[in-house]
Parts: sequence; structure tokens; C-alpha cells
Amino acid sequence: MRFQYRLILFIVLLIWFSGIFVEWLIRFDNHFLFALPFLQKTYSLVCHQGKAKLFLFNNGETLTCARCTGIYLGLLLVSFAFLFKDYKKKFPVKFLLYSSVPMFADVILYSMDLYHYSKLIAFSTGLLLGSVGFLYLYGGLKNLILEMKN
Repeated sequence: MRFQYRLILFIVLLIWFSGIFVEWLIRFDNHFLFALPFLQKTYSLVCHQGKAKLFLFNNGETLTCARCTGIYLGLLLVSFAFLFKDYKKKFPVKFLLYSSVPMFADVILYSMDLYHYSKLIAFSTGLLLGSVGFLYLYGGLKNLILEMKN
């Protein structure tokens, strides 16, 4: 994939990830206040936004839970790494399935009340899945661009 496409992908992911922290950005610049209701609704489409599962810092909450924040950070970090090198390797789907096992185990064990919810564990399992998930997002976008050129 050409550098320009990788850069656009990184910028889109950076904007998406930054939107999660809009409540914190409002403290520095009130111009972001108009976007808060729109962003809250937008992120509610991809995350349950359970109050107990949001990161709270300096009286501002994230707009996604700890797990979703980890997923989006994983996507962003790996997309940054891909800015510098275009990887051609294709990964089997089982690699994605294996990386989702810790997240599903966390969800199941928590749902069975075997332990209390941990934002750190949820964030970590999301980070793993997001990092590996980017490889498949990238491959899919690469195939889409190739199909559009033909």
C-alpha cells in the first residue's frame, strides 16, 4: 500500500482515538464542547459506555470503555508502525482468533462472577486484539484498493 494511503489510515485512526478523550480536551479549549453530544452518540454505537468501565481522569471520562479504548489504541499504534514499512505478509485467520481468546476469557470469567472487573485487564486484552486486528484491517483495505484499481 502506498505511503499516502497508510498516512490517511493513520490520521483517520488518530482522529477517532482522539475523540474518545473529548471530555478532557474541553478543559483546554471550549470549542470542542459543541462536538460532545455528537461524539457521545457516535461512540455509543460501538461501545456500551458503562459508567463503571470508563476511564475517569481529572473529572473527565473516556467515551468508550477500557476494553474498547485498548482496541482503538492497539489499532492506532500498529498503524503508526505501518507508516514506516509496508508489510506484505498475510496472516492466517487463526492468528486473529488466538488473539481474541484472552478477551473472551476475561468477558466470560467476569460474567460468571469469578472475579471483579479490572479496567487494566480489559484494556490489555483490547490492546492485544486491536493490535492484531489491524493486520486484518490493513490487509482488507489493501485488497479493496487493488480491486478498485482494476
